[in-house]
Amino acid sequence: MSQAVGLFCIAADAVHGSQVAYDGLPLVGRDLSELESDLIAYAEAMDVYFLYTPEGSAGPDDSGIVMRGQLVGQVLRSRPLFMVTRDCANTEWDSMPSEEQRVNGESTV
Repeated sequence: MSQAVGLFCIAADAVHGSQVAYDGLPLVGRDLSELESDLIAYAEAMDVYFLYTPEGSAGPDDSGIVMRGQLVGQVLRSRPLFMVTRDCANTEWDSMPSEEQRVNGESTV
């Protein structure tokens, strides 16, 4: 088991975060249903895949990007996490910080 410690996750805030795009597709602060529609169109046009998180949010099928939702008023907005898989973890989901563990928008910590 590795004891290496370092930065492994950067989260973009849906309201105040930096604007980040994936191949020209804005990822931050978007209504999650609008982002899903754009991802479907992008995947069809580029013949690539996208994926759904366990919470049901669509995101790029790219290792290192995990889409999360952030409630802003009455709307769930997109909030990407940029991650590297930590030692002894199979996926980014296994490496996710405990503060990000939620079920139906509620923290499990």
